[in-house]
Amino acid sequence: MSQSAAPGPASARKLLRALTELDAAPVPDPKQRPRGAQPRDAPLLLGVLLAKAELDAAQLADPDQDPPEGLSDLLAGYQGLVSSSESREIELKLLTLRLVRTATELTLIEDDDPLIDAACNGALAAGNLINCYRLRRHTRANSRAARQALDSANQFTHDLTRAMAKSRSFATPRRKSSG
Repeated sequence: MSQSAAPGPASARKLLRALTELDAAPVPDPKQRPRGAQPRDAPLLLGVLLAKAELDAAQLADPDQDPPEGLSDLLAGYQGLVSSSESREIELKLLTLRLVRTATELTLIEDDDPLIDAACNGALAAGNLINCYRLRRHTRANSRAARQALDSANQFTHDLTRAMAKSRSFATPRRKSSG
């Protein structure tokens, strides 16, 4: 099966049709959207489609299985479309966005375990490093943006190191009191 990246992002109407086909379409308020999906809805609909795809992937290609059934096909399909992009810069932006999204989702976990904080900082450090690399290699942007990304990566790495040190005090499993 071969894929090619469609030119430009999908329209809101196409995204809504895809989500409807997958039984994952949000129901728009008819008062706010009397004419259906509008171009400004595209980012929201992309987010829903992304969530649907990732939720399905987590069920169909579980990396905890031994061997991880479906994982290589999932990665091959993903990489087939991503690598058909005409721009390596877009691929690097995708990696950065994924890491920022991961960090954002980690902040929603209500747990005081410093490993969550460490994972969040690690994702943000990696995202900023990739972004710095992209800026250096693929844009003619001033070095200020690349320097800011590198400084941010450095700060997140510092915070990661601090969270890792704190996690060592949590290394022994917490026992529930049986009182």
